[in-house]
Amino acid sequence: MNKTVKKVIELTPWILTSAFIVLLPCIWADTQVAGTSLPRIWPEKALMLDASLLPRQMLFAIYLLAMLPFFVINIFKCHKNTFDRTEKVIFGGLAIFMLMHIVSCINMINGHEAFFHLTKEFMFCLWFFASYQMLKQNPNGREWLIKTITVMSALFIGIAIVQLTNSDFSKYHTATDHRSYYLNQIMEKIFSTCSNKNLLASLLFITLPTAIYNIANFKRHNVWSAVWLGIGGATALANITLIVLLLTRTVFAALALSALVAVVLIYIYILVFRPRNTGEPVGSKLRAIMIAAPLAAAIVFTSVICVTETQIEQTIKERIGATFNPEKYGYRDNEHGESSVAMRKIIWGKTIEMIKEHPIIGSGPGQWQIVIPKYGVGEFNKKLQEGSLTFQRPHNDYLWIASEIGLLGLLGYLVFFVGIIALGIANIKQTRDRSTIVFNILAVSVLIGWMLVSLLDYPHERIEHNIALLAICAIVLADHQKVETEESSDKVTGKATTLCLLALTAAIAIFGFAQTLQFCKGEHNAREIQVYFYGKGWKKVLQLTRKADHQPYTINNFSAPILYYKGFALSMTDNDQAAIVELKKALKNTPFHILTINACGTVYTKLGQLDEAKKMFEQTLSISPRNNNAIFDIAVMHYNQKDFRSAFDYISRIPLNIDNKPANYEKVYLSICRHAIAIEHELYNTANLNAWINDDSRVMATINRFHADTCSFREILMKEVGAAN
Repeated sequence: MNKTVKKVIELTPWILTSAFIVLLPCIWADTQVAGTSLPRIWPEKALMLDASLLPRQMLFAIYLLAMLPFFVINIFKCHKNTFDRTEKVIFGGLAIFMLMHIVSCINMINGHEAFFHLTKEFMFCLWFFASYQMLKQNPNGREWLIKTITVMSALFIGIAIVQLTNSDFSKYHTATDHRSYYLNQIMEKIFSTCSNKNLLASLLFITLPTAIYNIANFKRHNVWSAVWLGIGGATALANITLIVLLLTRTVFAALALSALVAVVLIYIYILVFRPRNTGEPVGSKLRAIMIAAPLAAAIVFTSVICVTETQIEQTIKERIGATFNPEKYGYRDNEHGESSVAMRKIIWGKTIEMIKEHPIIGSGPGQWQIVIPKYGVGEFNKKLQEGSLTFQRPHNDYLWIASEIGLLGLLGYLVFFVGIIALGIANIKQTRDRSTIVFNILAVSVLIGWMLVSLLDYPHERIEHNIALLAICAIVLADHQKVETEESSDKVTGKATTLCLLALTAAIAIFGFAQTLQFCKGEHNAREIQVYFYGKGWKKVLQLTRKADHQPYTINNFSAPILYYKGFALSMTDNDQAAIVELKKALKNTPFHILTINACGTVYTKLGQLDEAKKMFEQTLSISPRNNNAIFDIAVMHYNQKDFRSAFDYISRIPLNIDNKPANYEKVYLSICRHAIAIEHELYNTANLNAWINDDSRVMATINRFHADTCSFREILMKEVGAAN
């Protein structure tokens, strides 16, 4: 009986872990995924703004809570072990990383967001620590974990393949040029359940080593090994094929870098490490093969590229070329400002400005999306200038970390990450175990490639990416403990350390669950608010925003404060005094949110508090100098104050040919123009000027010439009506 109970206790954590990892691809808070019906975790109306991020974090929090008793048991078991030198470096890096999350809260603007992001990072650290402890207690769990991640990858791939089979490739097949553009448009819909195709590509990349490991670790005369050979082979082949089809340039580069690193590591192992470990020199035949093989591969590859011109070759060449010259290959640069190469460079520059302002401790966890508009949005597209579209992340995890928790926090993260890579290389060097060598070669190569992915994208935000990444890191660290002989493991950890670990583990699991549950409820509510807001259901918006009054969820996925929607709805129902109170509260949490600042100005104008309104509009223009709504509003304000010259100066900044013009734009422009010219009537021929003023078409034609010409409005009008007699 005792043996049975012991066996159950040993297996249960691994069963729960496997169930959690395998469920991740299935958690999607929507009914349809490009034609694929999947279960949703909320009732029919309760869509989430991001169908995967918070729902998967909720599953993660439930898993950690369920695992809490087993974490406690493992910590007690490890009471006989100390942290050796290697563990101190790795966990020391993580400790610095997390400590700076706490310290950086000094500069936070929105405490709710800071606490939520802090809790989320602690949850990731607990996953790494717990996985590592489980692997130390039961080394056989290593194979279990690798195979489970392979299954997770296969499920993501399976959903993507269903989406792929429902896609229309006719435009791509009939195209003679711009093939990559057409394929990219099709593949935008192939995201499995990863929110977008780029995140799917990076997830496939980080899980690729586990699939390849099942191939390389094949053992003859072993039925299960043969089964996993087939699963791993099919998954790896589909994985690489999908990465190619998804046309994600960052992952292309990371895959190429990882392949190169893997080849170099294999050569170093065969030529240097293995002879040292075994005392047997490398045979001349093997040396010849190792020299000839890469040369032959290079010749074949070059020949194929030069001689053939298949559709997929042409597509990949175009996609790579589009990085430097998008218009040549049918892409419109900056069409989606936040995702183009040019926009990334600009936002990286602004993030560096943010880092310079608080270089040591950063601006606080979760504060990047709140603070970044402070550095201006004038270089971006119209939606970003107007505030209807915002950046939530800089598409560079290193800059993101440094801007929020400072350079010390980034240093801690790099110590952890580079330390794991160094341990992987040490594992390859020191061990003779084939499976350990194979896995660590794959792990080191993909982790180096992952550093490139993190440089150009935002995988650190996503749950499934971190689960796979940290599981690989935990396996590398556990492998090192098997081969490390420097220090004895007979020392005893102090009671205080053990109790601290227990308390911290319990706190992370419990608070992680509570915080995630609150944010899930908040995002569910925010989705409803969004629907009714754009449907102009103001009473329903007010009803829903009142629910959010006592929730920690204060900002939605578009960086818009929930109180902005409440204030706007109050204003639309003519409750302007209450509206300004709510909008000012919103600005305390998000002081640089353009729509909220502009809404404040509009409400102040309605209340007749013109000085306050002017301050708000000028604040908008300090962030977004070409914000047409703010320019129009401040022009109208000057017009109402009979300052017609200033009104004309402002409204003439708005281009005539823009989409989504402010309401009554042309009518107001005509009126301002007439009044501004009327006060200068002594400069012009009176009869001609009166005829011009009373003819809308002539006034509008003059305005058009003014916008098309470099001359002043006065010079253009002088030519049309003549000077005073």
